[in-house]
Amino acid sequence: MLLRSNSLRRARPLLGTLVEITATGADANLPAAVDAAFSAIERVQRLMSFHDQHSDVSQLNSVAGGSEVSVDPQTYRVLQRAIELGDLSEGAFDIATAPILVSRGFLPPPTRGAAPSQRATYRDLELLENYRVRWRRKGWIDLGGIAKGFAVDCAITALQSHGVASGIANAGGDLRCFGIGQPIHVRRPSAPAQLIALGWLQDSAIATSGGYFAGVQDGRHQVDPLVDPHLNTCIAWDKSVSVIAPDCMTADALTKIVRLARADVRELLERMNAQAIVIGEEGTGSIGVVRLQEEQIA
Repeated sequence: MLLRSNSLRRARPLLGTLVEITATGADANLPAAVDAAFSAIERVQRLMSFHDQHSDVSQLNSVAGGSEVSVDPQTYRVLQRAIELGDLSEGAFDIATAPILVSRGFLPPPTRGAAPSQRATYRDLELLENYRVRWRRKGWIDLGGIAKGFAVDCAITALQSHGVASGIANAGGDLRCFGIGQPIHVRRPSAPAQLIALGWLQDSAIATSGGYFAGVQDGRHQVDPLVDPHLNTCIAWDKSVSVIAPDCMTADALTKIVRLARADVRELLERMNAQAIVIGEEGTGSIGVVRLQEEQIA
């Protein structure tokens, strides 16, 4: 019996955005594959949400320094990657800057536990055996700069495990695809309603970050939910940063590193087999290993 190949596309509000899942393959497999992809994303949201008081993140934010917390293996994996990227970026990527986001009103204050040390950084997180985590000096973490990309990766894994021929998971611009190539567009920072074509993406991920809609006015300047750990304050994105990488978790985090790093990030991008595309008023530039079809980059 031959099974007809088709596509199924569904969207749900998750991760603070609209998540779209598309699967192509045998008709009989598609509904279960798409449902599994959404379930994978929902699980990451439950584990890593700053807002959910039962999440692993909230548990870590509620305990005192020196206390151990057992977290899910997925949370542990994201923490490992975050710490690795923090070290590789010389502290530009720091998941322990949540107190600054809280002070500026971008995140609500946790309802449990004592206030964090203002000097705590990601380096104060100690990853122990058996998925246990401990603060050396109490802090608050926010995984908003990396967990969305990881959720997209989990959705792609779910689609592939159901044997679909090709698939796309798109969480508000954090996108990964396999199988059929996908045209990629990003918003122009100065005019977010306008789209810029970047090229075609295949069997890779892209994440884009910019201050399109999330910023607030601070006097004459816009401030976005982006913390510069070196300045210890929120700053503006100014430009749009897109990163193409083999997985979306890495791409998601690297968008912040490209914007915040004090040193040239070319070596780091090369190490991660990634490319950054920066769009500002002066035009579009690319950094690192090219993964898109260059002739189609605007």
